Amino acid sequence: MATSYGTQNTFLTPDVIAREALLILEDNIVAPQMMSTSATADFTGAKVGDTIRIRRPAFFGVDEFDRTGGNINNTVTIQDAVENSVNLVIEKHFDVSFEVSSKELAFAVDDFNERLLKPAMSALAQKIDQYALTKIANLGGLFGVATTYAAPSSLTHVASIVEKMNNQNIPMTNRKFLVSPAMQTALYGITEFVRADIRGAATSPVEEASLGRFMGLDTVMSQNLPKHSTLGTAATTASTDVVYTSGAAYTEGTTTINIAGGPAGVLTLAKGDTLAIDYIDGITREHVVTNDPSIPFASNAITGVTITPGLYGVSGATAVAAGVPNVVASGATVRNVTSTLVADRTTTAVTPVGSYTMGAAFHPSAFQLVFVPQPNPMGPGTSSSTVNYNGMSLRVLQSYDHIKKRDLISVDCLVGAAAVDGRLGVRVASVNG
Repeated sequence: MATSYGTQNTFLTPDVIAREALLILEDNIVAPQMMSTSATADFTGAKVGDTIRIRRPAFFGVDEFDRTGGNINNTVTIQDAVENSVNLVIEKHFDVSFEVSSKELAFAVDDFNERLLKPAMSALAQKIDQYALTKIANLGGLFGVATTYAAPSSLTHVASIVEKMNNQNIPMTNRKFLVSPAMQTALYGITEFVRADIRGAATSPVEEASLGRFMGLDTVMSQNLPKHSTLGTAATTASTDVVYTSGAAYTEGTTTINIAGGPAGVLTLAKGDTLAIDYIDGITREHVVTNDPSIPFASNAITGVTITPGLYGVSGATAVAAGVPNVVASGATVRNVTSTLVADRTTTAVTPVGSYTMGAAFHPSAFQLVFVPQPNPMGPGTSSSTVNYNGMSLRVLQSYDHIKKRDLISVDCLVGAAAVDGRLGVRVASVNG
């Protein structure tokens, strides 16, 4: 329950309401507690449509130096710092407005919270979560159970998710696992998971949604996870996976690739498709297509496919031209694994699916979620207060409608979110919802 500022009858001001609203919002919202909010300060004074660039770490390879020569380099390779950045746009201005009476403004704080503020903040929290969690679609990794993409329901399934996170070099600490209601039900079929979920009584909706820490993952259920639907057609032929090849060797940090060597035909890639690419270290890693390439595979090739995340690190990779290591060889296998059929990365027939819910296993720094502190309005006749806390910001406006002779309370916030480092997350598919 949100902390109160007293239970005595007192006239509620925008400042009191704003502080109470933010505390209630924190108790109901999932996204800010799972995602990084460290870029908030960069957006002070921003408005809907404004963009900043979030920098990604530079890519470097490692050479071994030997002064005597021999079989090891005896010169230093000067590397160019390949630094990527990601756009984060302030996309949403959310508002909850409601009429109040002078009697309601004279309520004790707890009464006002229970009758008006809690329902309003619950609706606002749901809207923010629905928006922010759509960014899961831009995480690089993709895990699906066998060829069915059923909800993960065994220790082996969860261990495979953790293995994929390890193969993506995701930091071990503070890992999160967001699941849907159907995924939660499947996890409850794992005896060891149920034991991990045993804890004391929850005191807020977010704590109710927390399923405990299991196999190194802080697991939380959300009803607001996004869905993935069929996109491009370049995935299947005769009910089997279609295999393409990399059109060239590519270095770490590359975000645009060419694909060749697959079956001809009017087959397309679409924004949101997932490409599974075989790296030189023998590990297959996934990348999301971020454009709609205009040329189909009519000549066994397609060029200018942009992907996120960019191709990333291979342990022990040796620096090449300009000091950046090759991570994908020319002719490496490339598959589109998210189209009309579920891909099992073999030539075995697979079962058709329509769409699936996207859960996610990730590190919070895969995302940036920004609440922009808003200024007080310049016009007369409105009292306002903006409160910032724990990476979130809300503004409360109190005004009088002269036309309809009523007092109004508005609670609003400016929000932007992005998956700024897709390497640090794995989408978890579930056809069960």
